[in-house]
Amino acid sequence: MRVTSVAVVGAGFGGVGAAAMLRRAGYDDVTVFEKGERVGGVWHHNTYPGAACDVPSHLYEFSFAPNPDWSRRYAPQAEIQAYLERVAAEHGILDKIRLSTEVLSASWSESENRWRLRTSVGEHEADVLLTACGQLSVPSIPPIPGEFAGPAFHTAQWRHDVAVEGKRVAVIGTGCSAIQTVPAIQPIVSQLDVYQRSAGWTFPRMDFAYSERTKRLLRRFPALQRLDRASIFAFHELGAAAMTDKPWLLPFFREFGRLQIKRAVKDPELRRKVTPTDVVGCKRVMVTDDWYPALTQPNVSLITDAVELFTPAGVRTRDGSERPADVVVFATGFATHGFVAPMEITGAGGRTLAEEWREVPRAYLGLTVPGFPNMFLIYGPNTNGGTGSVIYTIEAGINHVLAALRTLDAARARTIEVRREAFEAFDRRLRDALSGTVWHTGCTSWYVDENGNDPNQWPWLWREYRRETERIAPGAYTLSAA
Repeated sequence: MRVTSVAVVGAGFGGVGAAAMLRRAGYDDVTVFEKGERVGGVWHHNTYPGAACDVPSHLYEFSFAPNPDWSRRYAPQAEIQAYLERVAAEHGILDKIRLSTEVLSASWSESENRWRLRTSVGEHEADVLLTACGQLSVPSIPPIPGEFAGPAFHTAQWRHDVAVEGKRVAVIGTGCSAIQTVPAIQPIVSQLDVYQRSAGWTFPRMDFAYSERTKRLLRRFPALQRLDRASIFAFHELGAAAMTDKPWLLPFFREFGRLQIKRAVKDPELRRKVTPTDVVGCKRVMVTDDWYPALTQPNVSLITDAVELFTPAGVRTRDGSERPADVVVFATGFATHGFVAPMEITGAGGRTLAEEWREVPRAYLGLTVPGFPNMFLIYGPNTNGGTGSVIYTIEAGINHVLAALRTLDAARARTIEVRREAFEAFDRRLRDALSGTVWHTGCTSWYVDENGNDPNQWPWLWREYRRETERIAPGAYTLSAA
């Protein structure tokens, strides 16, 4: 096997998974760059109260590193980070990770057929570049006018030096982080004002703690964990089918969501506010057991009037009302269409990835882009979904990288690059399939941009993604020995 050096940007699930799978395949010359001071990516940075996964633990793990010791059905943030650190240690890649090192730019050298990286601590070169930056890593804060005098921060940048006990807290947003944060802090704050732009569909989480007996059984009989993982995956595939090419399944999921609201919320006005009007799945479906019960508590107000501006003392809505606050929390999501931001990537001929993606981010199988040889995007464009586990997707993408490296080795080639024709043909097929999915039924979501383009979602089942990525399709790539 020819020695191939690989540079990986990011040490979350994508980066750790890539380094571990590369090492398992015999590629040892791997360097992982992580701007944070610890391994974990979003699971290092997101430490807000109640932070946890919204995919059951046995599916939110690498298939090659099952963990029978999760404490709960839905793992909390600290456990997920610890799992990633343990995977890195057990697979011998901790010494390959350069922490507190941000990659500022990467450029392709056509004379040397290598990638040159400029980092916050120096230069680095590698034959192959893998970006594992994640889709949801850059916090998004809406440009609301005015200036609030107290502490204000995003959930992904939670200020643990700010005590919220006994305070009046304003939470802007009702998405995935809000439905975890609000129930966690509701019992300790004096007043909690939750500002909702539009209601989202939720399903019961049905979370529970794993007993020590269950953990012992899982350790002794690993097949039980694999069976549980398979059953979870099958249910998520059913949801994926409903959101893509089998919309006749959607009424079942809609009634499931309505039943949860009906059981938890008795007040007619509050029930009206929290009942979505969009097609189920058009926006991110959330899983929760305690969101609606928290909203019914006497110290919680759900406000649906649009936020107009901040005042030094609180929040003013469009109806002219001003509500006092001691702390403002932005639960407003992330910049979702950058994929490699703020890193600048320059490919062949001096063309940047930003220029290639001027209209919309696109990639063949979400992984490769013409004009950017030996570069692979882990969790790139159109590899997200309304259901499923991103870890499954990441593994499938890395398997494609390994197939590409084996192809390079077999041909004794130096570079591999997706053909423009294959790239365009895949993109046409993808856009045509997306047009018939639930994400294009008219709602406003982070999946779709202001021009109606969807650079995020995969419009088929996830087993189809694994099938398409497990090999290099004939004619999809061009190889060069130069």
